[in-house]
Amino acid sequence: MPFQFKRGLLAAAVLLCGAGSSAAAIFEPLFMVTKLAGEVRIVKPNGQTELVQADHAYPYGSRLIVPKEISPEALRALQSKGFEPEAPHVVVSLARDFMFRFNAGSDITILDQSTGEGAGRSEVKLLDLAQGSVNTYITAVTKKSGTSLDHQAEANLAAIVIQTPIGQCQRMSQRNQIKVEPDPARPDFYHCQFATQSGDMEIVGPQFKIERVKRNSVIAIEGNEEFTSITSNYGDFLATIEKGADAEEKVEFKSRCLAKIWRQHAEVGGRLAVAVMIAYPDGRRSQYAYLEGQKNVDMQRSSVEVVTGENKSLGHSAEEGGDGESGFETGSFTESEFGGSEFEEGGLGDSGESFSGTDEGEMDFNWNF
Repeated sequence: MPFQFKRGLLAAAVLLCGAGSSAAAIFEPLFMVTKLAGEVRIVKPNGQTELVQADHAYPYGSRLIVPKEISPEALRALQSKGFEPEAPHVVVSLARDFMFRFNAGSDITILDQSTGEGAGRSEVKLLDLAQGSVNTYITAVTKKSGTSLDHQAEANLAAIVIQTPIGQCQRMSQRNQIKVEPDPARPDFYHCQFATQSGDMEIVGPQFKIERVKRNSVIAIEGNEEFTSITSNYGDFLATIEKGADAEEKVEFKSRCLAKIWRQHAEVGGRLAVAVMIAYPDGRRSQYAYLEGQKNVDMQRSSVEVVTGENKSLGHSAEEGGDGESGFETGSFTESEFGGSEFEEGGLGDSGESFSGTDEGEMDFNWNF
């Protein structure tokens, strides 16, 4: 046998052995549009804009814009042919086991965050959801079995990140829905909803992480860079909230549990000052504040002034003309600031896809893939 041929066989054997110890490729080189309704536009990475077509593949880095309503012309054309019009949407496949439906009014960019080369590459796709809603249908294996295949399950879990203006949704499996709605009165303020049907997820944001969100759960999160409000509408989950240099606060969220986080940079020194309030359904509350990197101060025994030291004014109270959300006062928080969430249980405004609980506690998802 020629030496060159034997060397080729040896190299092939090494490659095969290496493939068994690393995660297999997850995604296709391009994403595929498998179904759509309405005139969905795509802005490609080179700036070219066109209407999306079903059964066509598109490059990562493209932005999809789904109209809120079907156009009058398209509606008349469908009705003239006897078809029942569907709400605008587009279904995208990143791979056989990673399907996503972007609903009416959605504005989303699909980015490739993969790093490395060859068999060792780490594949991550980021769905940057500026507004609207996305349904996930992730059937890839994500459960650990204690075998050599666990590395692939971990790769599948880490493969998708959905970015929203208030945090990231990650480590998803099965059927979930994420919604983003800008506040019409405040362009930098967002109302978001994270829901699971048969799936699960984690949510990570500034000063907080929500873990183990299991099936049939709905979490409402709203805010901006200065303020975050977290409410459990359905289901139970565990959240960790930072406490400066102290150990994180572990919060077991149950229905109607509420947490609020205020952030502001100190006028002197520029360090981030954070204040937190947590209210439990049984009336208990936890209140504390801290300057980044320092120990927290229990606000039931002290004030924000003690936390900052160098900064005497961290914001405005509701009584002093502040909005009660983006600022926090120099003393202890008031009862009025700790009211219930303004986020309706029924969903996001008039988006037409609100969550509705059945007698069994299930959510009303549209899984027309």
